[in-house]
Amino acid sequence: MIEDFEKIWCDFVDFRTEFTQDLHFRDQHSKFVLAYWARVNSLCSEIMVLIKNGCYTSIPIIMRSSLESLVDLRCLIIDSSYIEQVFAAESESEYKHMKQYSDSNPYYLGSSSIRKESLDKLKPVKRSLGIADKFKKSGCEELYSTVYNQLCRHAHGNITALASKNVENGTIVLTSSIKDSELLFILSSTVNAAVVSTHYLLEFYDLDDVNLKRCLVFSERVKKLSKKFV
Repeated sequence: MIEDFEKIWCDFVDFRTEFTQDLHFRDQHSKFVLAYWARVNSLCSEIMVLIKNGCYTSIPIIMRSSLESLVDLRCLIIDSSYIEQVFAAESESEYKHMKQYSDSNPYYLGSSSIRKESLDKLKPVKRSLGIADKFKKSGCEELYSTVYNQLCRHAHGNITALASKNVENGTIVLTSSIKDSELLFILSSTVNAAVVSTHYLLEFYDLDDVNLKRCLVFSERVKKLSKKFV
């Protein structure tokens, strides 16, 4: 199974390189579009490396992050003003981090104290969208209640994550063996995430219809191959 999906992956990477290596951002909007696309694809690439090396424990965590970035990418493409949400989220995060600043806290080494006036400026004008709202905005609402929630169950250190990755036949293990159904889900989802994000990007950059269809052929190959292992 792994070898079959790797063949599709390698063919896709060749296609991706051909059509993305000369893309450049022209403004802040396209800069963030490229950055989110790059994040999705780099995370997917690392998942494929982990699979090849038989390392599965961290994969749901990476898949969740990849899906979040794919949703951000889609939101940004359909609405250029979404970049305000990106900055709002960053401001919220930095505000929460810096308001706890202490000279005696070793975790703040390398950071400087910040005046209250400057700290208050970090507060976003409006709150960033919650994750469920992002999925809804991107048109991926169904994925939130199914795939994303399932990934979250395996990403946090709860019973589901422990039972699926660190318990096998009543014994505590560092890494448990993986079921074929789970491996199929990981492989198909990972390749598809990279393909879909690349299609979004190339469509954003007005690639011709013929090559846009070529991009989607990889998803069709994934679908056809997946049926073989169901």
